[in-house]
Amino acid sequence: MSETSTERVGAAPDLSSHELYFNRELSWLTFNERVLELAEDESVPLLERVKFCAIVSSNLDEFFAVRMARLEAQVASSSASTSPDGFSPAQTLAHARQKVLALEGAQDSLWLEDLRPSLEHEGIRIISIDQCGSRELRSLRKQFEREIQPLLTPIAVGPAAPFPNIPGLMLNIGLIADGELDRKRRFLRVNVPPEVPRFIDVGGRGAKVAVEDAILHYLSEVVGGRDVSASAVFRITRDANFSIADDPDDLLEALETQLLRRRFGSIVPLQTGFDAAPELVAKLRDQSGIHSRQVYMAQARKRTTKTRKR
Repeated sequence: MSETSTERVGAAPDLSSHELYFNRELSWLTFNERVLELAEDESVPLLERVKFCAIVSSNLDEFFAVRMARLEAQVASSSASTSPDGFSPAQTLAHARQKVLALEGAQDSLWLEDLRPSLEHEGIRIISIDQCGSRELRSLRKQFEREIQPLLTPIAVGPAAPFPNIPGLMLNIGLIADGELDRKRRFLRVNVPPEVPRFIDVGGRGAKVAVEDAILHYLSEVVGGRDVSASAVFRITRDANFSIADDPDDLLEALETQLLRRRFGSIVPLQTGFDAAPELVAKLRDQSGIHSRQVYMAQARKRTTKTRKR
């Protein structure tokens, strides 16, 4: 090849340069941002927009269970390895947390300020307890007493009662209440029954109340009339990664063993409502044995930008 041809082609790129690569985890979150854009798109049918909003949550659950769990394990082992983009596991984890918080904040705002009001305009009313009239409250109480309260089991947590093994991706309510025989405050946990529909029809006029809101409304009755000083809805996601030896004696048995262990995997994030009391969040953190970076609180913030049209 002539010298002129060599100059025209140019030097080969340095494949070791970090600038040539995208971070795998952050790129996945960027993709999920595009899914949320579909939920924001007013040209998409309303129920499809709601589905896309729900898909964002489902995707984040998988992201925490697999990718964030792997990063947490690498940080815990003090891994000094870097990805092709030049980020260490700790750096990737920090950047991923910020992107997740921003994504969840935008999702919360979209639901509260756009999708839920749009559903109400179409006759699907997702309402709070404060918005219930006398008719809705009567219907809610009947359903609570017959279908929900019998399934609730408050569990005390303390030195003599360790934190129970909580299944991943299940809603729970943490609360601080007075003791039955004394005024000493105790931390309790109430599971939200998975057998109960996520939203309860009340009043027969298209109104629906979230099941956790119903439990919170009657929480004092659930714990035997004790005074409840703080409460919060929370859930956890567990590490879903597992590995199998290259030549197991029994592949099926090895798979079954690893799948059973996933039920007791380490907690990756603890997700709570935006109004959770700091004291209660501290209790949950202490009992779960997690770092502050693993706590994700819902953000009820106002959107500052107009819904994007595609």
